[in-house]
Amino acid sequence: MKTVFIIAKKKYLLKYERKMPEKEVLKMKSFVTNKGEKIIKTDKFKIIKISEKDKERIFEIIL
Repeated sequence: MKTVFIIAKKKYLLKYERKMPEKEVLKMKSFVTNKGEKIIKTDKFKIIKISEKDKERIFEIIL
């Protein structure tokens, strides 16, 4: 179970070991990748596309 963000064609795997629902992604102010990097949302934050596979949910976003 994974949540993946694609920002500017670069993949970021999130630390959280579950598939996050869209509402939770919209509610959160920042995210932590599995490498410890912090992704902070801006006013321009927008979800472009959501795709789902067996064990992962992929959000294509604009920060």
